[in-house]
Amino acid sequence: MTNAEIGNRIKYARDLRDATLDDIAKKVGVTKSTIQRYETGKITTIKLPVVEAIAIALNVNPAWVVGKSDEMELPSQKTPKIMQYYELLNDIGKHEATKRVEELTLVPRYVKEETTYVKAAHAIEGASEEDKKYDEDIMKNF
Repeated sequence: MTNAEIGNRIKYARDLRDATLDDIAKKVGVTKSTIQRYETGKITTIKLPVVEAIAIALNVNPAWVVGKSDEMELPSQKTPKIMQYYELLNDIGKHEATKRVEELTLVPRYVKEETTYVKAAHAIEGASEEDKKYDEDIMKNF
């Protein structure tokens, strides 16, 4: 991988993380112009410890930055698809999504076999009339 390609990956990750050159420079302990020179491919001798520090500052896989991996995100940072969608929702959407996932846990076909739930229903204090009606409709199915 060329220095310019490494620089493009650093710039891409920095833009993705909404980080400034100054943010990354401070975390890495180098000047802002050094980060900029890495991004533009003007550093002729890539220093792997610096690239690794930049990757860590950006919370990306250092192996991805240097082209040794196709996985940009660190393994511990991979967010399940459902959470990616959930984060796009407003508060009302998050409330509805939580209710739907909770409903799925009541269907044996969708629950892990080793998971045991007590199936109990009770009124939720302060629930809206719409929520109460919805709960009633669900309970009719059991």
